[in-house]
Amino acid sequence: MKVRVTVRRPYGDIEVEGEGLDEVVEGLQSFPEWLAVIDRLVPSPEEEKAGMIVLEGVVDTTPEGPQLTVAKDRISNKEAITLLLYAKDPEPLEPREIGRLLSLSGHGSSGFGSRLSEMRREGTLLREGEGYRLSATGRRAVEELAEKLRGEEAPR
Repeated sequence: MKVRVTVRRPYGDIEVEGEGLDEVVEGLQSFPEWLAVIDRLVPSPEEEKAGMIVLEGVVDTTPEGPQLTVAKDRISNKEAITLLLYAKDPEPLEPREIGRLLSLSGHGSSGFGSRLSEMRREGTLLREGEGYRLSATGRRAVEELAEKLRGEEAPR
């Protein structure tokens, strides 16, 4: 007899399944440890909302993806990339998607691939499979940048 237990979390359901009750009980005994790991890796809706609060006035969420609302002359290509990666965190973005989002925001640049390599060497980005995501250093830099950008008066 197959047995399944479903635990609802803010980010989705987690299932523990086994061939019998004893197997499920064994799985549930280690479940609190796994749940702590999963909860650390997957942001809750509150954490995601907090991330978007950090980017308020700097990045808008659109059906096509995050879109920068900051003029191209106010931020560098590297800063634009980090803002977009922060908006998509913890999901890594492939270079093709980063280029698309930069273009969508009016920050298109043919040299952004070189910027990705530089940022990885600097420790701002981490490579995950085919994609990139921010390191802890990169996240802190974005939070400081967003605060600075919101504090600046928009040019008239």
